[in-house]
Amino acid sequence: MTPAQRKYDQDLIASMRMMAQRILPRSRQISDALKGAAERLDALSSSAPVEVAPQLGQDGHINNQPASALDRA
Repeated sequence: MTPAQRKYDQDLIASMRMMAQRILPRSRQISDALKGAAERLDALSSSAPVEVAPQLGQDGHINNQPASALDRA
């Protein structure tokens, strides 16, 4: 998961919790469903590893290391 995906998930979870609070006076069942979904999404999102963004060189390309060094032998 990229940092941008993690941020999206956090924003979605916050929105779901806010909507659950707003809808509570009208429908406790829907509010509870939103809270439960937010909790599940939070658990899934927090357990996924965050990928580190690749480092770019001065030319703007990703710095890759060679897979092997056969030419040095």
